[in-house]
Amino acid sequence: MNKFEKAQQILQDKNYDAWLIIGYEGNDINSPFMLGVNAPSLHCIYVSANGDHYVIAVEMEANMIREALKKKGVKAKVSHFANAKEFFSLFSSIITESNIAINYGENLFTPESSAYADFLPAGQFFTLKKLLPKTEFVSAAPIIYGLRSVKSKEEQKDLRNTCNATIEILETIPDIVQLGMTENEIKAEIEYRYLKIGKPLFPTIVGTGAHSADPHHNTSNKKIEPGPLLIDTGLQIDEMGSDITWTFWVGNKPSEDFVDAYNALYESKKVANNYYTDGTPSILPAQKCREYLAEKGIDHKRLFIHGLGHALGFVAHDVGPRISVGTSGDSILKENMVHTNEPGLYWIGEWGIRLEDDIIIGKEKCEQVTHVPKDPITI
Repeated sequence: MNKFEKAQQILQDKNYDAWLIIGYEGNDINSPFMLGVNAPSLHCIYVSANGDHYVIAVEMEANMIREALKKKGVKAKVSHFANAKEFFSLFSSIITESNIAINYGENLFTPESSAYADFLPAGQFFTLKKLLPKTEFVSAAPIIYGLRSVKSKEEQKDLRNTCNATIEILETIPDIVQLGMTENEIKAEIEYRYLKIGKPLFPTIVGTGAHSADPHHNTSNKKIEPGPLLIDTGLQIDEMGSDITWTFWVGNKPSEDFVDAYNALYESKKVANNYYTDGTPSILPAQKCREYLAEKGIDHKRLFIHGLGHALGFVAHDVGPRISVGTSGDSILKENMVHTNEPGLYWIGEWGIRLEDDIIIGKEKCEQVTHVPKDPITI
């Protein structure tokens, strides 16, 4: 079953007439997810509950889209336009249904947020309301969740392949890094290797010294110094991406504090993995991870300043429950979801450490697709 067929089935189950995606300059990630290619110019994708699927695109991108859909076995009519008048003429002739799902989120600032569906700019929304005054618009969040939260066998195979390739590149880091290099130089070396086989899933984070204590550090021109070197990186070869964090030690023998923190995080990840299982509340792995850290005398409330994990897939932060003690506790993990397991400890202004692996949720036991080194790697 291809993505259009799967979306069509969800539309029928929800009693929606259609799902409309409007893409322009990369504003909606669901466009490349559905099409299989990036189409930067104005276009729309119309997935119909009755199977009459359409794509409207500019002429210079129409053939590319047509070929990509054909490769995926998608039956959809692809029409092209030359100017705004032609676009609205095609749009008006196709969009005739009365109940249409569009990509806006709901309850954006609550634990039940569907922000993963929120891609439609306000201007486009008001234009749609004006063009189609009799149409009832609903959030496409249920469609997007149904399409992207649980991964297919093909996506899982893709994940394993991508993760293996990422690990092979991470294992070359000791051969790349030298004192005096900058964070950006290391990032460039990693992403150069990615571009030979795929592309970066997100901008690689390279943090030396105090920068390793900023979980979302913006890689800079700071020179590598002795001490912790945190590298958070992801590769995308086909559709699934990896998201892995290794923390290295640059210089002589790692400090006792660093080794103690590394070992505690490594073991806490193993504890959390026991709860990456089907039917488990997504809050539970995070609770058990923090309980272990507390038993080791670690002030996790002060030092562990983010969630334990997130959904992973077509994008780094994909569709699925957050694994965090900050959730409501109502979200449930499902078999074949893909998530990260990434505890971290951060002494702000001094140094930090994070260990991150990628996990497939299992029925009774998870599959740990990647494996952070058991002992810190010294460079």
